[in-house]
Amino acid sequence: MAVYLIHRPRGAENLKNPAAIHGALVDAADGPAAIAAANALAPDLNEPFAGYTATEVAAEAAGGFVPALVHGDVVGTASESDSKLSQRAQALAR
Repeated sequence: MAVYLIHRPRGAENLKNPAAIHGALVDAADGPAAIAAANALAPDLNEPFAGYTATEVAAEAAGGFVPALVHGDVVGTASESDSKLSQRAQALAR
């Protein structure tokens, strides 16, 4: 399965959750499945990734890959380009 970085869409400050968990790195078949997998990592937060974006960062997970939640902002500044986002996520997936 592919590896996806789940993150808030640019400018969507309203989607921040009180736990400050604003990203996840998961393996899934597609974007919607990645959002569901990320929500399953934090069941007590009542779907914290609803409305978030799933960006594929690797065609398949490397051996030993473990899905993870990200505390804080995962993309840095809101002006960061999509290519930089993809590069940073690919580094996390390794």
